[in-house]
This record gives sequence, structure tokens and C-alpha cells, in this order.
Amino acid sequence: MCEAFSFSEVGGHRMNEDAFAVRPHPADPSCWLCVLADGQGGQAGGARAAQLACQTAAERAAGVTVNRLSDAAAWLSVLRGVDEVVCTDPQAGYTTLVGFAVIGGRLAGASCGDSAAWLADAAGKVHDLTAAQAKNPPVGSGVAAFMPFAAALPDRWLVLAMSDGVWKYVGCERVAELVRTHRGQDLLEALQAQARLPGSGMFQDDFTAVVLQAQTSRR
Repeated sequence: MCEAFSFSEVGGHRMNEDAFAVRPHPADPSCWLCVLADGQGGQAGGARAAQLACQTAAERAAGVTVNRLSDAAAWLSVLRGVDEVVCTDPQAGYTTLVGFAVIGGRLAGASCGDSAAWLADAAGKVHDLTAAQAKNPPVGSGVAAFMPFAAALPDRWLVLAMSDGVWKYVGCERVAELVRTHRGQDLLEALQAQARLPGSGMFQDDFTAVVLQAQTSRR
């Protein structure tokens, strides 16, 4: 079984240009879908691109069979279709995009940009699933460079998906340390505490994090 936790807040400007969706697959509640996008700043349409990318990716992934989603190749197909949709939307700019499914003892997905997905096990080992991804061409270009990833899920696994507003301002080493020592809502709150500016409590950039983890037993 799987538990999901999420948090997103604007930082450094008026509109949150991050977006995400996390939900069970409609045909199998034991399969969880997660997509996260960070609209490219500095030009118009970043927020629209991120929102459209997440909405389209979640809808299209929900229409793919659970068995197919356990193969990263299916995610390449889904996300390439999303890139085409964002590219043809006149109000959309560019965005990053991470999409994956947690199915039984396996995770599979694909990504483009500098948002990230990390996998941790009970022994404290943390693996960057998105380490090989390319930042350009971005989603919305029509030729986005998606990189597939897949992994077997270890005991007491945890997956952290995050925009660069998390890992840049918390620091990769500190994020890894927190992933080793925290879970669920506690992890989200610890990450926020590290990224918020002293005094104002604001974020320097849009901050979005999603945690999926093996459900802990409750007495």
C-alpha cells in the first residue's frame, strides 16, 4: 500500500508556476500516478505550461493500463504526447515535467528538465532517478528530450518528487539527509523549514514537493 503527501507554495513572485498531480490509477487503486512540473520563468506562459502538462499527463496516464505503466517506455509515449499538447497551446510557454507510476514493487517513469525524483530505502540509501535527464529542449518545444527511469522498490521505500525550488535552496546534501531521517508530512515540513528565508518566512522560488511512500503499519 502507498501513502501520498504534497505541498506547493509560491516563492519570489506573484504566481506559483509549479503544478503537480498525484492520485491512484482509476482502474487499480494500488497503482499511484505522480506528475510534477515547474514552468519556465523569464517568459510568458510558464504557469500555463506546467498546469497543462500535469493535467494532460495525469489524464493520459490514467488511460493507460497498469501493466503498461510499469514500463518506462509507456511513460516516454505519454509525456511526448504531453509535449505536443503544450507546444500547440498558444498561451503555454515551457516547463519541466516528471511523471511516474508506483505499481506493486516497481516504479517507472520519465522526465525532462531540472525537477527531480529521488528514491530512498530503509537503509538510508538515496538514488536520484532523474540524474540522467536533460534540461533542454524543454516541454512545450515539441521536441522535448525525455529520459526514462525505472527501479525496483526496496523495503520501506520513499519517493520524493520536487521542483528545483526545493533542491536548490535546501541543498542536495541536506535534502538527502532529511530523506534519510524523515517521512511523510514530517519530511515536507522539514524541507520547508530549510528553504524558507529567515525573518520573512518566504520561499525564494516556487516550492513544490510530493512524497509517496510505503504505507507504515498502524496499531
